[in-house]
Amino acid sequence: MERMYRWQRKLVGWRRQGRIWAERHPRTLQALERVGCLRFERPVIARGVAVGLFVALTPTVGFQTLLMLAFCALLRGNFLAAFAVSWISNPLTLAPLYFGYYLLGQRVVEPLINPLAFFSDGSLPVGALGAVSFTLGSLLVALPAAAAGYLAFTWLGRIAAARRSA
Repeated sequence: MERMYRWQRKLVGWRRQGRIWAERHPRTLQALERVGCLRFERPVIARGVAVGLFVALTPTVGFQTLLMLAFCALLRGNFLAAFAVSWISNPLTLAPLYFGYYLLGQRVVEPLINPLAFFSDGSLPVGALGAVSFTLGSLLVALPAAAAGYLAFTWLGRIAAARRSA
């Protein structure tokens, strides 16, 4: 009998848990298969990676799984790839990511809104400007990251396919 490494034992455990979940939720599994969220083809996985990166890099904590399911169903992306990639935003990385989003958005939004956003007493609506800055900053990071993830996965998949055929 071959010696199994710790990560291999964990993988076997995760597969077993996945099978148990699938047996308990056959309708959900059928719906995911019907819309293509569980297909393992290179373009489908690439779309799943893009969805996962986009959702992970937007301020949607608490709704990420539902958004990934919806986007994967809409774009025919692999949900498992999206879920795996979404761990970029975890409890340890959320604060630096969100702070960076705010700073980036502030750099872009403030010069545009600043002359127009003064109240009669000369003060800025800080809450509205902060929300706009934060949202815009997250989109300025999430959209290019999703595109780069899609292109990188597609490119790496082509290289791997070429090596296998050679």
